[in-house]
Amino acid sequence: MPRLWPRVNSRDTIMWSYYGSKCKIAKHYPAPQYGQIIEPFAGAAWYSVLHRLNKVLLNEKDEIIYNIWKWLIEEATAKLLEHNVDFYVGQDIRQISLRSEHRNLVGFCINRGSTAPRNIVQRWSCQVQTKPNWASTVAYQLNRIARQLDEIKHWQIQFGDYRSLPNVEATWFIDPPYQVGGKHYRVNEINYNHLAKWCQKRKGQVIVCENAGARWLPFRKLLKNTGQRKMTTEVIWTNQ
Repeated sequence: MPRLWPRVNSRDTIMWSYYGSKCKIAKHYPAPQYGQIIEPFAGAAWYSVLHRLNKVLLNEKDEIIYNIWKWLIEEATAKLLEHNVDFYVGQDIRQISLRSEHRNLVGFCINRGSTAPRNIVQRWSCQVQTKPNWASTVAYQLNRIARQLDEIKHWQIQFGDYRSLPNVEATWFIDPPYQVGGKHYRVNEINYNHLAKWCQKRKGQVIVCENAGARWLPFRKLLKNTGQRKMTTEVIWTNQ
């Protein structure tokens, strides 16, 4: 079994706001028992972010999300992310000279819990944060990503269907589009009967996320979650 790295401080999270992300509750899931974490449905990958010193393999089928991760892992620098973060309400970020991956990342940072990046800077994203350094909300998010960027450069990202992943011993954190509510994602076609069998066949530690009401695995309650829109009940299935 590979070396296990300690979890980083839950406040030192680095990713963007994304619909269905585990930004508030990642710390409540079982800790990884293996040195490698695999997320077949990457999204904003908050579980891996919390345990980012481990070896991480992300898989993503949404091309926009995949390209953001690929850029962050392989090319982005802290200096680049910290540059040009003086945004104003109503600004159209399409008028800023940024490569598409950078612009899409900013597009998530200026909109709460979206399934796709937005173009117009909202009032809330320009609100000043008293800690740290009186930065605006969007500037704080980008600077936070920049500060932790070096800690994800060893990650890997692949594009495609979850079924293409090798069945290796690892901690599998499986957070698919939910059976109820998953229709909001840009890429959301899931055969849940197949996914259930696939999850049960993974080697190592398997953690599957869902919402109350899902029946494709024998889920149990994890916690109540106050999301961007309403209170939900998060449920979990593990093979442990």
